[in-house]
Amino acid sequence: MSISLLRELHQDVRRLVIAGAGIAADDLRLKRMLPQLQQLGEKAPIFKRVAEEINGVTEAKPEHAAGKLLDLAVLLHAVLHTQSSADADGELLPLGNSANPVRVSTEYPYRKLKPLLDALTQRGPGRLEIIRQGAEDGLFTDFRAFIPAVIGLRDSYAEIADYIAEKVIPQMSAAVLPILHEQFNMQGNSGDARMLVCLYRLTSESEALWPLLSAASKEGASPVRLAAISLMAGFPAFEEELLELSHDKKKDIRGAALTALSGFQSDRVVIRLMDALAKKDTELAIAPIQACTAPRLTGQLLHLGSALIDKIESGEPSAAVKETLGGVISSFQTKAHESAVRQFLMRMFSNEQVDHKEYDLILNEAAQILLYSKDKLALAYLHEQRDSRPPLIGYSLKAALHFLEPAKLYDQYEGYLTQKKGKNTRELLQAFYAYTSNPLDLMISGQQEQTNVVWDARWVDRFVELNEEELVCRLVKAPDKRIAAYLVEKSKVAPQLMKPRTLLLFHTLFRLGHRETDEMFLTALELATQKSYYYVGREEQLLIAMLPSHYAEKLHQIADKITYEYSRNQIKQLADHVAAKPEEIETEAEGAGFLAWIKNKLS
Repeated sequence: MSISLLRELHQDVRRLVIAGAGIAADDLRLKRMLPQLQQLGEKAPIFKRVAEEINGVTEAKPEHAAGKLLDLAVLLHAVLHTQSSADADGELLPLGNSANPVRVSTEYPYRKLKPLLDALTQRGPGRLEIIRQGAEDGLFTDFRAFIPAVIGLRDSYAEIADYIAEKVIPQMSAAVLPILHEQFNMQGNSGDARMLVCLYRLTSESEALWPLLSAASKEGASPVRLAAISLMAGFPAFEEELLELSHDKKKDIRGAALTALSGFQSDRVVIRLMDALAKKDTELAIAPIQACTAPRLTGQLLHLGSALIDKIESGEPSAAVKETLGGVISSFQTKAHESAVRQFLMRMFSNEQVDHKEYDLILNEAAQILLYSKDKLALAYLHEQRDSRPPLIGYSLKAALHFLEPAKLYDQYEGYLTQKKGKNTRELLQAFYAYTSNPLDLMISGQQEQTNVVWDARWVDRFVELNEEELVCRLVKAPDKRIAAYLVEKSKVAPQLMKPRTLLLFHTLFRLGHRETDEMFLTALELATQKSYYYVGREEQLLIAMLPSHYAEKLHQIADKITYEYSRNQIKQLADHVAAKPEEIETEAEGAGFLAWIKNKLS
């Protein structure tokens, strides 16, 4: 009763502070409370003190009223903070349940938790770093961080919300389950979808959550439904519900249900996946069919594929037939290990009705499947298609790489690369680029050649004739005057721009030991630095490091002329490295010793 009276008085004082102390002297509400406080003051001195302060306010002169009112406000503030209760309303219950009691701690000082709690509940930059640090320090085991962390699953910054779901909530273990259950809203957004996933991961017996998953998959908002459906995957108890959901009106729900069904092996699932592929959900069904390992599924795909080929042969091609056939071929990507699939694809290639004008994308995907199968018969078949299926000659070359010797490969394919704009030249060049690497990029990254393909040396001469300078740089291995002359001539085209092609040409000339490369590169570098030269890229740095040590002084001279301090300092530092280059590295500009040395020098 007395505390409620003080709270009421506190509100009145706050009202007077806002309105102005000048009206406090005649305030009727203050005067009405005075007798009650005087009566309470007979039992408790603090109330007597409050009554005296009120009396001082009501009798104060206008010039002293503000000070008296402030004294009363300070006194009330102190009393309320020392006498009020901090307990929450309601019955106090243990966290968890009697079967699974949960222990929590509040071991960390609040001053350490405060920045973390602010990062979880407020907006602004830099919050993710604070949350990460809090997780690393173990602060999320403190119970005071539980509710802010769970609410953080709804953070508008998705990266923060995802991090909390993946890294933070698991640290809290089962202790956070009651809060997750309380905060979860089936009609919520992606944050509630994350809560559902966290509930599933932390619940020791997943069956206990099945009723919630079932309800969420049907009644929840779209993000929650998608999350629930993904969690239902693999449980036979949900097969019937997932089959029903695969007919939902919403496309994304149908897609999620089909994906969840891909883990089942029953005939009903196979029939549903094939029905979706053959009808309106072709695009949605491809990935689930690729993932499904049901034994009957491949046979069903082959049957549907054959029926579609029959329609094409009978002159009934349509956009629907083309789309479905494309879906069937895409579905074979994970089933190329089966002989029947490879045989079907090869029969399709032999069918002249399936031409490149209408079915180019489908035929390209089929060729890719045969190539990746690495089956000897399939590779040989692709190699033989170079004349009957010219648009697929790139795949023919890639297949031949698996079993033909380099010289024989050159003899059989060089005739197709005689003109820069010849028929199917583009497909063959793309194959060469796919199976070769840029040596400058490899040297900078420290990686090895990704393919073990050995090319016949005659290809270099052929690419000189075709003026394919990058392929020349990729394939040339040994010094050759004619090749060097070609590369020197190509490097004369705007060398001061230091374009990637120019740097690759210089690097190749360095590799081939061309004597004039040092001066050519320095001249180009000097021309480049005469304009806006803000930064020395890693490619330029590597080429500078390949220079002999006696060029260090020249590099310093070039650096002194650069306007921008950062690039000037970069070249000066590189000049010092070149000057101090160990003698044994001077003669092996591409060896392991050079690579180990330069790795620590590039900035």
